[in-house]
Amino acid sequence: MFLRFLTFLKISLAANNFTPNNIVMKNNDQESTSLIWKPLTFDILLSRYSLSNMRVWGMLAMWVIAIAGTLYATITLLPSEWMSLSNSRTDIIKFFVFNPALILGLLLFFWFGFEWGFIPIFLCSFIIAFHSSMPWGWALVFAIAFVLGVAICAMAYQGFNVAYDLRSLKSIAFFISIMFIASIGSSLGSFIWSFSHQLSASQTLMIWKSWWSGSFIQAILITGPLLWLFTPAVERLKSRLFSLPNRSQLSLKWVSGAVSSITGALALFIFSGKYLGKLRVEEVMTEQKTATVIDVVNALESFEIISWISIGIIVVTGYGAFKLIGGWNQQLTSEVENRTRQLHESQEKLQVSLDEKKILLKEIHHRVKNNMALVSALLELQEQTSPQNGNNGTFKTARARIKSMALAHEALYQNESFSNISMKEYIQRIGNLTHRSFVNKNTDIELKFNLDDARLEMSKSIPLGLVINEILINAHKHAFDGRSDGFIELGSTVKNNKINIYIRDNGVGLPKDPKEIKTKSLGMTLIKKFSKQLKADLSIESDQDEGTTFSLAFQN
Repeated sequence: MFLRFLTFLKISLAANNFTPNNIVMKNNDQESTSLIWKPLTFDILLSRYSLSNMRVWGMLAMWVIAIAGTLYATITLLPSEWMSLSNSRTDIIKFFVFNPALILGLLLFFWFGFEWGFIPIFLCSFIIAFHSSMPWGWALVFAIAFVLGVAICAMAYQGFNVAYDLRSLKSIAFFISIMFIASIGSSLGSFIWSFSHQLSASQTLMIWKSWWSGSFIQAILITGPLLWLFTPAVERLKSRLFSLPNRSQLSLKWVSGAVSSITGALALFIFSGKYLGKLRVEEVMTEQKTATVIDVVNALESFEIISWISIGIIVVTGYGAFKLIGGWNQQLTSEVENRTRQLHESQEKLQVSLDEKKILLKEIHHRVKNNMALVSALLELQEQTSPQNGNNGTFKTARARIKSMALAHEALYQNESFSNISMKEYIQRIGNLTHRSFVNKNTDIELKFNLDDARLEMSKSIPLGLVINEILINAHKHAFDGRSDGFIELGSTVKNNKINIYIRDNGVGLPKDPKEIKTKSLGMTLIKKFSKQLKADLSIESDQDEGTTFSLAFQN
């Protein structure tokens, strides 16, 4: 019947095109990367899909039904003779070989993840222990011992990129090795069983041998063929129904936990073997007062077997730990190289983008400056074509303001850095430009500079240029009425990132009445507005004998 069932499944898989040849082969070892163990954990399932999703409900429902079926089968198939230990070793091996919980748990572990297989194995093992009148505390420890084998498989398949479909020699060899270690690890439950039921050393030895050999045979003869037969179909079904996560990366915490867990289980195994050998010798010496050397040697058989197995496990575990740590280091190295390469690529792209933006900004500033120059030329043309009715001064003032703003853009596109410009050069160019535009040919007005340099941002350069332009215009228009000569001095000091700028003339000074100052020209209003925009402290000192001094103080 079972062979007919397998034949039917093979025909069904072939009809649905679920064959090994349809699996895409990648990586250097020609392992099918789609069949690398990638668990679909509860956390991933519930975080990506809501509880109302029918796929989630269907999967959980089938899982609960399978657990219920294995619980019923465990209770039904559990031989009462095994509990009294009156049965033979062969019958106990058969129980482990055909244990439905172990079969289902391992299959669920490989196909879906650790917790899917952990729960049925744990529940069935707890029922076995509780059914044998074992205290509930020992029953929990006994059930955990059953799950230890699945935990060893999880650490192994998580740490090594080996496919579990058993379609290559590497996959088969790895599966056999891990299942042997997992069987030995889970057989630690036999010692817990023996200690709880106060069994003799010979009875403990029989249970222990039956346990690990039965579990190993079950994995090789039942679980392995089922994995080989159904894994491609299950993986295709998972890929079609669910969005599978990427394989999680190893971490130092995970590697340390895996090595520590295996080391702890191995230490417990060796200690139990030593204790079992000691009990067996005591039994022989007590039961046979005339025990011979051969009797003692036979009594130490279990300890000898455990010793050799322990040596083998130590070698395999040590090799696995080195491979695990080596693979983790290689993974870290590869990740660092990838991140470094990505950073270099990002840096190159950013540099290209930055160069493009620099060119674009230069072009923008250049065009703004040209547009302002065009507006200034139109105003000059309008000034020349307009009748001499007093508007010429207005045109000239507007042109000076536009040129002052254009100078800032010109300084920026001619500068290497767009974040700052040279304050000294900028003020000199504005001063010279305004002076040439407004100086009276009939007067001898000298323009002096006494400037400390600093770097100005674009947000400060334009209002600073405008306020200097307005002060110079006012000085040329009003400071030298009735005088044939004089001077205007532009100076600045820079200290502790604070800039102090002054524009001083030796003209006639400002009117003493503040109201007369406000109404006399628009220039004073603009000076105060631009100073406020610059966030500068403005002070004005004026004397009819010494002239006027405008001072600006602001943080750079």
